[in-house]
Amino acid sequence: MKHNDANNIVIRKIREQDSKKVKDLIISILSKEFEMAKSAYPETDLEHISSSYGGERDVFLILFSNEEVVGTVAIKEDSKYIALLRRFFLSSDFRKKGLGTLLLKEAIKFCREKKFHEIVFRTTDKMESAIKLCVKNGFSEKEKIPFENFQIIKFVLIL
Repeated sequence: MKHNDANNIVIRKIREQDSKKVKDLIISILSKEFEMAKSAYPETDLEHISSSYGGERDVFLILFSNEEVVGTVAIKEDSKYIALLRRFFLSSDFRKKGLGTLLLKEAIKFCREKKFHEIVFRTTDKMESAIKLCVKNGFSEKEKIPFENFQIIKFVLIL
């Protein structure tokens, strides 16, 4: 668990009782900001977050501000050496304050601790803030895949 007392910010692993708030936050952001790209993000993992991200080398982190869930990031083991960065969302009111960077750095730290060699992040070209943040933190673009009326972009960070 990581604390930033100045803003009453806490990052910690998800607990069962957080699941509904987490799902509501993610679906709300997708619906308000990325409706056209929503089809690229099936919600199946959100129905049972604790089992979807319950593996030894998986984690689902949430960022709280004053007891409210305002951000998420998840790591899912893809193979012995590759981790998937998923569900990287931050409420619009909390962007541009360094909180996305805090979340991303915690996810990267987890991957290093679990001895992954690379992190793969797939996002749509519509999620510009997440893209900028990942590139700023060392991810590089590897592939663009046309999908309906947008593109899915694959980024990789070598650890």
